[in-house]
Amino acid sequence: MEGPGILVRHPAARWGLLTLLSLLVFSAVPLSGVTSLGTLKEGYTDHVRHPYVVWVGLHHGLQALYTAPLGELREGISYRQATDHWLDVPYVYPPGALVLFLPLALVGEWVPMTPQTFGHVCLLYLLVFAHVALYAALRLLDGQPAGGRWAVGLLCWLVLMRLALNGQYDGAWLVCGVLALAALAKDRPVVALRWLALAALLHYRALVLIAVGVVALWRVVHARPVRQWPWGTLLGVAAAGVLCVRTFLWMAPLAAQTDAATPSILGEPGTVALVMGLSAGVLALSWRGSDGLVTASVGLGVLLAVIDTRHWWHASALLLVPLCVGVLRAPRWPSAVRMGLVVWAGVLEVAVWHGSPLWLFRDLNRFLRMV
Repeated sequence: MEGPGILVRHPAARWGLLTLLSLLVFSAVPLSGVTSLGTLKEGYTDHVRHPYVVWVGLHHGLQALYTAPLGELREGISYRQATDHWLDVPYVYPPGALVLFLPLALVGEWVPMTPQTFGHVCLLYLLVFAHVALYAALRLLDGQPAGGRWAVGLLCWLVLMRLALNGQYDGAWLVCGVLALAALAKDRPVVALRWLALAALLHYRALVLIAVGVVALWRVVHARPVRQWPWGTLLGVAAAGVLCVRTFLWMAPLAAQTDAATPSILGEPGTVALVMGLSAGVLALSWRGSDGLVTASVGLGVLLAVIDTRHWWHASALLLVPLCVGVLRAPRWPSAVRMGLVVWAGVLEVAVWHGSPLWLFRDLNRFLRMV
């Protein structure tokens, strides 16, 4: 018998066990029934609102969801799990998210259950995606120096768990981003492009992956005759991009007029200076210790920080930046680069998005006291 040593010799088994244990432990949050919709903190409703939007969209069509507020569209439409939250906004996510929540929308209408039970089911669904993303990230970090690997792994765990436990579906698009990086690391750029297209269809914050897409595209077409290009994949990626841009342009004017839109940091010179100063140092470190992919990804992260709205869960895109280290080639100082990127991501979340990865522990403490 191989015994416990199998976990040491087989990283996939080790990370799989840790991920499964995390899923089992955190499944106790919605199943405990402490909050009204199963979330770690009271008041979060996205996990039950998305299925409702899907159901309304099945009656009105795609364009209506992006050009009219939910409160207007839902008139005359009955749904077992209807909710009264965020009625003044259009749908502010790409159409892939509608497909992601379609199964829950159908369950919500066809299976009789209380709103609390439905909230539990939705949250467990999101916890699964968060843990798949966590496992993919840990596997991508295999073989990297221990210091940077554990720092990034811990950051991923903190952020992904808090997102899912408060009803955010970011784990679904982040796992696509991680799998795109993994495919690029294995020199499978066509597969990477497919995952990137899916990530974009799931969330507009996949903008941070543009640099990965450029590298993958270059590898696909470089030194190949045009007739050998993977035209099916390229056309699919182009179609996904057009659909994301089109829906964003439908949604943006109306969303900007609602309470969902909060000011960016452009009006705060002190915060802008902090972001730019810290990011300049990280850019220099990443350029020297890694390669242009990380540098470009940091730049895109800064762009998001400058133009994005001020909600803590928007910082999730920064998880993908430290994971870029070592994807193209062995970096010179991988641990130093990764440590610097983890600190950068944490500081930006605090300064820009008014959150902190460590707040998972704060929220868990409050939850346990409620229990």
